Amino acid sequence: MGWPFRYGINSVLLNEAGRRFVDSEFVLGVEPRKDNRFEKVYFTLDASGADKKHSLAYHKKGLIGVIGSISSRSSVVFDLDDDGDLDIVTNEQNDHPIVLISNLAEKKKIHYLKIKLVGTISNRDGIGATVKVHCGPATYLRYHDGKSGYLAQSSMPLYFGLGETAKADSIEVLWPSGKKQTISEQIPTNGLLVIMESK
Repeated sequence: MGWPFRYGINSVLLNEAGRRFVDSEFVLGVEPRKDNRFEKVYFTLDASGADKKHSLAYHKKGLIGVIGSISSRSSVVFDLDDDGDLDIVTNEQNDHPIVLISNLAEKKKIHYLKIKLVGTISNRDGIGATVKVHCGPATYLRYHDGKSGYLAQSSMPLYFGLGETAKADSIEVLWPSGKKQTISEQIPTNGLLVIMESK
């Protein structure tokens, strides 16, 4: 995130199997921006009045474009093209959004599960729930806090990348109500699972 005075690059960190985060904005083509755009005219001053003899106004026929840097203000992460990998859309200050489509699913076979929680005793979206997805020897955990970042909200289903395992064995949900629920049947492969809180 920058401000009109200077350009700040967009940082993309990739999680390397839980061991570390790797700077990847240049490798993935997020930076430099398309057409090397890093600034634009924020607004135009009409200096054709008392300032018309000023050197800046004279050479530009009284119109002075005030330049500012392009700046990403927020972003959302979701599967925009429904191919199983996560895409990013950024909200830009005084500019059009940037849509970053991941092509991971075109390069390799990916395994994933999206989980949408529907509370009955707890709140409708299951915010405050903890979800564990068991896949062979691995367990993936997500806390559903309902938020995703500054000035933005990503889509609500919880996304689980399953690594090399094709399908989840079981799912545990600890609901905000304190109720614990386990699902081990009818778990989709590479799809969306809606879990309704049992009463």
